This record gives sequence, structure tokens and C-alpha cells, in this order.
Amino acid sequence: MQVGIFARTVTQKVFTKDPKGYQKANNLQNRDLEDVLKEYIIKWKENASIMDIGCGDGSATTGLWTKYIPENFMVIVGSDKSQNCVNFAKTKYESERIKFMTLDIEDDLPSELQGCFDHVVSNYTFMWVQQQEKAFSNIYNLLAKDGNCLIIFLATCNIYENYIKLSRTSKWNHYLKDVKTKFISPYHESQDPETEIRSLMKKIGFRYIDIKVKTRTFEFVSGIIELKEMLKSFNPFNGLEHKWEDFMDDYVKLDPNAGTFLYKLLVVSGTR
Repeated sequence: MQVGIFARTVTQKVFTKDPKGYQKANNLQNRDLEDVLKEYIIKWKENASIMDIGCGDGSATTGLWTKYIPENFMVIVGSDKSQNCVNFAKTKYESERIKFMTLDIEDDLPSELQGCFDHVVSNYTFMWVQQQEKAFSNIYNLLAKDGNCLIIFLATCNIYENYIKLSRTSKWNHYLKDVKTKFISPYHESQDPETEIRSLMKKIGFRYIDIKVKTRTFEFVSGIIELKEMLKSFNPFNGLEHKWEDFMDDYVKLDPNAGTFLYKLLVVSGTR
């Protein structure tokens, strides 16, 4: 496999995300990722090629993931559909064996990436993915024979409920009119996300599928301040950034326990 092909941008679809803001407010994501990596026995291949989907600012790609994979990995590629994030990660973290590229997992997969990876991993990204079958099919096609994936993402959370409630108000409806397609996990209203995902992965061709649903809580270290920073760092709603403090004031009034995150986490693995 040629490492050089990962040093360039594969797709030019631009998505704006604030990597510096995300880097300051990713305690939740990092805690859950490390907990999963400590708990799960992952059969990492030697001299492995790995893709991290939705790498954001790149800190987890270069920190937590590389902490738990064999030291002799060939290459780990952090990918994100945000050009801002990829540029930030390239400048701060790229090295001989750590590369970054722009890639939207819901787009058609570039042919040169198919079958290139022993492992495909992702943390806190797939709740943003509306085309779940397309994304899981792309993961399957990224994997080499007997390669496997580990995907960690939200099924439900109290933040989703609060956004839905605010979207029904006359004050915020204009900004949040696409809340269910831009912000809410596809499994938020599912009665049985495990069965849905297992059925989808079987249809695609995955083997040795394992899906766990974990009920969890998280207390934001800085309370409401940290919550505001986290939500602002990946706000997908045009114009809302100009009303952010007002919006968050209404959010906190709606939920007196806003500093506590209540959620169900999906941990999904499968083999090609």
C-alpha cells in the first residue's frame, strides 16, 4: 500500500467546523473513547493501515488511537469532511506515518481507497450521518479482506430533546427547522437501534458483528460553560452563531440540569 496517496485531499466537499473550539471541549468524546479502548479486546493487525473517520482536530487520531494500537502500525489516516479540521490537523499533527485527508463518508468512495485499510475506526461521528447504509457500505469497501471496524457514536441524548423542543418555538424555529436531519442521531427515536444496525451490516456483508448499547452520564467539568463551547464547536445551523448566547440562555432555562449529559452510546464492530 502506498502511504503517499493519503497526503492529498481526495474530495473537495467543504463542511465548516471549528477545530480549535472542538479541541477545547472534547472531554466527553475522549473519555468515552478511552473507556471503550480499555474495555474492548481489539485484535489489531501488525503493520496495520488504519483510517479514523471524523477525526475533527486530529488530537484523538494522534493521541488516544495511537496509544492503543500496535507501535509498528504502517499508517493512520485521519479523515474529516471539514476542510478546516483537515488543514488544522495537517499543520499540527501530520508526520511520516500519520496523515490527514478530506473525505465525506456519505459520498461515493474514491476507487484508490477501496480495500486499503486493516481497520476503520470512528468516534462520535456517525450520529451526524443520515445516510447510514451508504456510510457503512463505504466502511466495508475501505476495509481489506478480514479487516474490521470499530464505530462509537450516540444513539440518544437529552441534548437532542432540548433542541427539538426549542425548534418548536416561534423564536428558534427559523434557525432549527432542519434539526432532525442536521443534528439528531438517526437512532434517537429508535426502539431497537442494535437490531437496526445489525440488520443493516448483515445486508452489506459484514461478519462477526458486535453491537453494544451503553447508558451513560457525563458531568461537564466547567458546567454550562463547557456545554456551550462543545455545542458551539459543531453548530450546523446557519445564523445561529450570531444568536448563540441568547440561544444558550433559552436552552439552560429549558433544562435546569443542562450541565449533565444523559445518553446512550453505541459501540459497533464488524469484520469484512
